[in-house]
Amino acid sequence: MNKDFWRDLFRPSNGKMPVNLVLGLIIGIFLLISSKGLFAEPEESTAILPQTAGQEEAPLIADNDVEVRAANILSQINGAGRVEVMVTFKTATEHVVATEERTEEVESNNSGAVSQSRKQEVSIVLTEDGKGNRTPIVLTQNTARVEGVVIVAEGGDQAVVKNALTSAAQALFDVPVHKIVVLKMK
Repeated sequence: MNKDFWRDLFRPSNGKMPVNLVLGLIIGIFLLISSKGLFAEPEESTAILPQTAGQEEAPLIADNDVEVRAANILSQINGAGRVEVMVTFKTATEHVVATEERTEEVESNNSGAVSQSRKQEVSIVLTEDGKGNRTPIVLTQNTARVEGVVIVAEGGDQAVVKNALTSAAQALFDVPVHKIVVLKMK
């Protein structure tokens, strides 16, 4: 469309100017209202948490504390020398929370036809502390499952030390021998 069309549309000499102004105003209001839905921030919604909460993605590297503690105990093995440990996990720690189930059964008889409906609702049981913070009640905590262990030790090239480190790691992390690797430190 050319510029003259828009200029002529709202000129006082045009007999349709009041109608055009009202029409333009209505279209403007409509555009403002419809744009609110497009650009508005999403509203916060409350959703029921799953029965197992607190499960994170499995990290590639274990919590540093576990590795440090394992390195400290493994370095005490005769001939091991300085030791570094890396642990990978198959699953992360999982918290199983308390849930409350409500079931409502309704039976109705309309015009000789019997209909039944059942409504089941599951919600998580929460506790509230003195500050108003609400947290779920944790029934059990399933610890992370170790996938593999790498041990780098100064004495890692000696068969006796390698066997002792492997046995100790197997006892510490409850993993099969083929998922434990012992290497010599440079």
